[in-house]
Amino acid sequence: MAKNNTLNTTELMTGKDGKLFVEAGDVNVFLAEINTYTVNMNVNTTERQPVGSILVHRIPTGVTFDLTFTEMVIRDDLLLAPLLESIAKGAIPTYNFQGLAEKPDGQQERIAFNNAVPNGTFGIQNLTPGEVVEREMNFSLNQIPQLIQQIAATYEYAG
Repeated sequence: MAKNNTLNTTELMTGKDGKLFVEAGDVNVFLAEINTYTVNMNVNTTERQPVGSILVHRIPTGVTFDLTFTEMVIRDDLLLAPLLESIAKGAIPTYNFQGLAEKPDGQQERIAFNNAVPNGTFGIQNLTPGEVVEREMNFSLNQIPQLIQQIAATYEYAG
């Protein structure tokens, strides 16, 4: 059966259909206080311009992955306390996360974001009168994200 590339909006997900988990001990704990998170892949390249060519070529040399999220502050025990305690001992902790997005038909996309280390600016306290107390956290993933469960289009239209 041919597809006619018509979008079926009953398969679309929104932010309310996702969750972020952090591993604490041997248990994945849902971080209900996370109001936004993103995981991005950055492709590193080097440039080379052959003699006689106007075109500068970009050659992929590697990738990095970053996890960034903002949490509404209601606890310190899962992320901030272990971070500060570890730093006080002269080490930086490593975290394992899982992201989940669920389609209306129940299919789940689940991705492991393991071997995450704090990177760049890491929010400790940020208070503004009249606003919810939030902090932004930035991590680099020292492991390629692993697709644990994947989703597929459920509906196919005849062309």
